[in-house]
Amino acid sequence: MAVIESLFTRLQNDAEQHNHRRFLVVSGSKAWCGIQAQHLNNLPDLLWIGESLSLQGKASQTSPYINASDLHLLLGQTVSSVVFNAWDGFNPNSFGQIAGALAGGSLLVLVCPDLDEWPEYDDPEHKSIVAYPYQSSDAGRRFISRVVMLLEDDAYTVIYREKNTLAGVEIELPEVLISDEMRGDDEPILPNKTVDQQHAVELILSQFRRGRRPAVLTADRGRGKSAALGIAAAQLSGLDYKQVLITAPDYAAVDEVFSRAHQLLPDYQYSKGLMQNGDHQIRFLEPELALRELGEGQVLLVDEAAAIPVPILSKLLQRFPRIAFASTIHGYEGTGQGFSVRFKKVLDRDAPNWKNLHLQQPIRWSAQDPLESLTFQLLLLNAQAVDKHVLLDAYSAEQTRNIQPVIEKIDRDLLIEDYDTLGQLFGLLVLAHYRTSPGDLRVLLDSPNLHIWLLKIDNNVAGAVLVAEEGPLPVELVDDIWSGKRRPRGHLLPQTLVCQEGAKAAAHLRAGRIMRVAIHPVLQREQLGSTLLSAVQRYAKAEGWDYLGASFAASTDLMGYWQSNGFETVRLGTAKDSVSGSHAAVVIVALSAEAKALQEHLRQRFLEQINYRLSDDLIDLDIPLVCRLLQHGEGPFELTTHDWSDLDAFCYHNRSYESCAYILHKLLLLFLKKVSENRLQIFLQNNDFRLLMERNMQQRSWALLEKRGQGRKQLMRQFREVVLRIMAVVKEN
Repeated sequence: MAVIESLFTRLQNDAEQHNHRRFLVVSGSKAWCGIQAQHLNNLPDLLWIGESLSLQGKASQTSPYINASDLHLLLGQTVSSVVFNAWDGFNPNSFGQIAGALAGGSLLVLVCPDLDEWPEYDDPEHKSIVAYPYQSSDAGRRFISRVVMLLEDDAYTVIYREKNTLAGVEIELPEVLISDEMRGDDEPILPNKTVDQQHAVELILSQFRRGRRPAVLTADRGRGKSAALGIAAAQLSGLDYKQVLITAPDYAAVDEVFSRAHQLLPDYQYSKGLMQNGDHQIRFLEPELALRELGEGQVLLVDEAAAIPVPILSKLLQRFPRIAFASTIHGYEGTGQGFSVRFKKVLDRDAPNWKNLHLQQPIRWSAQDPLESLTFQLLLLNAQAVDKHVLLDAYSAEQTRNIQPVIEKIDRDLLIEDYDTLGQLFGLLVLAHYRTSPGDLRVLLDSPNLHIWLLKIDNNVAGAVLVAEEGPLPVELVDDIWSGKRRPRGHLLPQTLVCQEGAKAAAHLRAGRIMRVAIHPVLQREQLGSTLLSAVQRYAKAEGWDYLGASFAASTDLMGYWQSNGFETVRLGTAKDSVSGSHAAVVIVALSAEAKALQEHLRQRFLEQINYRLSDDLIDLDIPLVCRLLQHGEGPFELTTHDWSDLDAFCYHNRSYESCAYILHKLLLLFLKKVSENRLQIFLQNNDFRLLMERNMQQRSWALLEKRGQGRKQLMRQFREVVLRIMAVVKEN
């Protein structure tokens, strides 16, 4: 038996004995790794991630394999021992996915270049993190350097190196210390059902019996929260709930929910996303579609809630009296720490009787699994922003002494050795954005066109801005980009302006795309984000950049933030994101005269088009966002004497809506230009004002509005009352 086979067998036996996942690194030249691959192919039930290693022109791999890009197909499944071929590229998300799919008693083998040489290897993954015209060789080598340091420092990782075999170094197999709680004292009381799972199901059922009392389940990966939702779905369907709805960012995330529910309800007809028995259904809906459900008499179970924007979760909370949320706290699809901070504030405000359960007991492996600890470190899944109390105390102390926060543009070569700063930075990014994933860590460290600014308080990371340098686009590609024939990597802002808005003038300008602005939650509203943006703007001007910009899922708050910092909206996408239900917005601020002319041109086009689009592809846009966009627009700044006469006729003499519709349109535009922010918020709390905006600006049908009002005549009375209030504001200003 070859050394690698013997080593594999010993490690797998140890994994089975302790119900752990063990980790083996096979590191050497590609030819030597190919020989080891041939020996590994002799072992049964082995799955390869990545294509074959070749030796002398022959494929050395005969075991089944799957490309790293297709690993999402394994979500919710459990796999046997795996070989991860890093010669094909080390994708952090894929590595986390396959580690999470392994069960206790399995072995993960990483085949990679020699550890001393791996950082300089031209990893195929580099192509996905470099913008045109950078080559993969231009990507940084920091991420893999950090991986190598952690692998060599990990006490339980076994490293089988070609260099050591040549030197006759004997491999020692480190043992995992077994604590009392790892010896099976908490055995599942039923097959595949832990005590934690039982408590989770009981929590959901008890909360649903009491009306609007949401249940929240949180867990790290491998704790069986999705299975718990499946058990709950089956039990709820057996009660009086004919419609049990399941939602998640995509169906793959809830495959385990349906699998477990079907095990318990074998009589139900089962197809992808639907289980049915008579008039009882368990069905999957995307979040945007779930919002269209009536909610009464239905229950909704939300899995991977952290990967759904908080505004959508808030709307689901309002729509469904009986709702449960489940979220992975440290996950490779995105992380749940921001969910924990932001959404729980919403729950406290809107549903104070909500209850939370954190599932701690692993279901796929025993506690203190060595691969879990290592994966957390490699992918920074456990990265934490600085403690809020520490940061608040430091901020208060500096304010007292009139010390300003330190803003610095960081050197990423130093960042990988500064564990505290890197952990605080990535932890802050996790809090700031619901889809921050391990893949973002590699972008953060290695993308050649990325710039990072930190805002520090007493050496603690309190804020960060990530900026991607974009443009100019190559002259020879502009026409092909404009016509949609080419889409070179990166350059989101100039390509969007050229291809989607037809603005070829944007092609030769230099831009800075602000990818993230993150401020610690306890210091938001302190203008620190604006302070950071000002620092970026000063740097960009000094470097000769033409403009700064950003692209994001449009919401009222975000739009207000960018507008307050001088950015103008120049585009709102036509399609809505299937998860967030939001349109993608593009905002820019000009730094050069040429960019200023472009900004004014694009802004004027946007304003010319939006009145039409509000009754077309933007007809479902939230009214507060409509107001935000129109507030900063041009329009008729004065009403004529004839206009005022028509408005009087509408309010006091029963003039029809249709004969005054355009004058009302002019009035609303003028109102939005003149009304103060505080007063506008008061109007937005008035349902009559919202209905008038929907009818006039978005031209929603009377039939649709009547469903939410009290008939056409009552709506007209309400409209006349609110128009009088709007007229008063306009006349005051």
